[in-house]
Amino acid sequence: MYSTNECAKMLAEQGQNVLACTKDLKRIAKNKGKERSSLYERYCANQHSFNVYTYIDATIENLTEVQAFKRKMTLFGAVFAGTRTDYEAEIDVRQVEIMYEELVTAYGEMMDKLGFSDKTLVK
Repeated sequence: MYSTNECAKMLAEQGQNVLACTKDLKRIAKNKGKERSSLYERYCANQHSFNVYTYIDATIENLTEVQAFKRKMTLFGAVFAGTRTDYEAEIDVRQVEIMYEELVTAYGEMMDKLGFSDKTLVK
């Protein structure tokens, strides 16, 4: 069994992984092809892992800031959903930029709540 502190640390680290994927996707959002689709799949895998980690501790799972970050992940991923089956799908690059900033903000708020306010954010 993990302590709440250990769960919070795992969640913070997995959140960093999500943001790293998000940053990569933002960088190549306007590109078409398999690389973008592969990055989106990696993003989905990291999102899934983050979600699984939230289930370890109900106290953490139910934090407003954790739920807000999960919603922002879903919204960011939805912009890329078409790339899973269509390598040439058009992506709204402006929407990607907006959702990226919102996700980074939500991550910062979650980190503050989890007690990791000194954690370096991916920008």
